[in-house]
Amino acid sequence: MSQLGKAVVTGASGLIGRELVQLLVQDGLDVVAIDKEPIPVEGVRWTTVDLSQPSEISQLLDANTTLYHLAASADVRGSVSDPRYDFNNTLCAFFEVLEAARETGARVIFPSTASVFDPRAPLPLDERAAKLPSSPYAAAKIAGEAYCAAYYRAYGVDARVARMFSVYGPRMTRMAIYDIVRKLESNPSHVEILGDGSQVRDYLHVRDAARGLTVIASRGKPGEDYNLASGIPVTLMELTQRIARLMGCDSVRIEPTGETFAGDTPRWYASLEKIRGIGFEPEIDLESGLSETVAAIQARPVFAQRG
Repeated sequence: MSQLGKAVVTGASGLIGRELVQLLVQDGLDVVAIDKEPIPVEGVRWTTVDLSQPSEISQLLDANTTLYHLAASADVRGSVSDPRYDFNNTLCAFFEVLEAARETGARVIFPSTASVFDPRAPLPLDERAAKLPSSPYAAAKIAGEAYCAAYYRAYGVDARVARMFSVYGPRMTRMAIYDIVRKLESNPSHVEILGDGSQVRDYLHVRDAARGLTVIASRGKPGEDYNLASGIPVTLMELTQRIARLMGCDSVRIEPTGETFAGDTPRWYASLEKIRGIGFEPEIDLESGLSETVAAIQARPVFAQRG
């Protein structure tokens, strides 16, 4: 399969999907975008597909197609409160995607999550680190990874895993960065954060995430998994302080609540050795990315749709 050809993106209106669609168009690919709500990107064919019906997605695929399957639930708390919905929306749909790829010979890029790792695994996390999901969301993702491996070994399906860490960007409408900005807008002198503030994350800008997906598609190997991250650990306390400085709230009192939620993972950041081996290197540093993201969130009304 050549690098150029056709790309199909499910979940194309989401944070990562939208950025990926734009990048693929810039790279000269014929792009079909699948989601309920289209976005204005010139040269893209938008459609809706019932992913539970393999015949519908199969009609869009052939042996020269790369399918980026971004459509899924992406909510740890939501998966804990409604595991059946998460299972059906994440794993069942992906099974049908793999069946369609088996029928047509399409390549599949499956975005997984750092949540699949054992919280006790040594840091930084490489692809061989122990896996032990702490939420139904992570369980569905690790099952999807296993199905990728099985379909490659049993049927020769070119399935590749992009294990993403904490992706952020200007269009985000939830998660820690978004919530901190909104809290500081409401009260610039005091903000509460979960846990004790020592939780560690690995933040990757959405443009780097989209580019990483295309690197895995064009230079990665069938049946392989790749951590897609920045490789830089950042504590929740440090993140909050950085955002506060960007918003001119330097004297804010940051109060850890000591509380957490079921399924949360306390610490993660990635080793990039494997993905660097195929030519990926993050380009957007956290300070620049946060500055852009915070400004974009502040420019949107608080009642903007959350996704």
